[in-house]
Amino acid sequence: MEIIKLDPRQKKRATEVISAAFFDYPMFTFYFPDPKRRTRLLPWYLGNVLNCALRYGEVYTTPEISGVIFTLPPGHTKISQIEYMQNGFLLTPLLLGFQAFVRSQECEKFVAETHERIMEDRPHYYLWGLTVDPSQKRKGIGTALLTPVIEKADVEKKPIYLETHDKKNVAYYKRVGFSLNHTAKFPNLDLAIWCMVREPI
Repeated sequence: MEIIKLDPRQKKRATEVISAAFFDYPMFTFYFPDPKRRTRLLPWYLGNVLNCALRYGEVYTTPEISGVIFTLPPGHTKISQIEYMQNGFLLTPLLLGFQAFVRSQECEKFVAETHERIMEDRPHYYLWGLTVDPSQKRKGIGTALLTPVIEKADVEKKPIYLETHDKKNVAYYKRVGFSLNHTAKFPNLDLAIWCMVREPI
């Protein structure tokens, strides 16, 4: 299966795939509990995430854009607030609403602090997202997208870190060499996190 870098001109289609894959993802149902608002706002939100990934990391897909993987490299595994704002998130408080925005910031802070605590100062790759078009699942697309990332990290002798908010993803990542490092509930929120690391071979 051919894996290519995402052409920024194809970002709209990639965003559609990511939004469909993540529509029922626990963090985004928490951010956008109303399905109608989620349908409208999730592509905007994830399109901005892709802006950051394209600028500071790498985004890969298939020629048909049947799946998308986006990573951040060693030395830039954390996006600053300024960088987020520069890549489209400036209007987040207005579009989410004040209460939802505060909740989202609490979540993002907890995720970032957990990431930093687990990896400390170790140079590593951050697997920010791996998605497959829901209509194209069980065809090996996710593994095909992930394989070059793993191979590159192994060559460089760097670990790969990820977190997921969906327990069902843990078994998949274990099959491709990740170990479950940490599990936690978000303080005062009905949301959990599973943190995983794949050490280089």
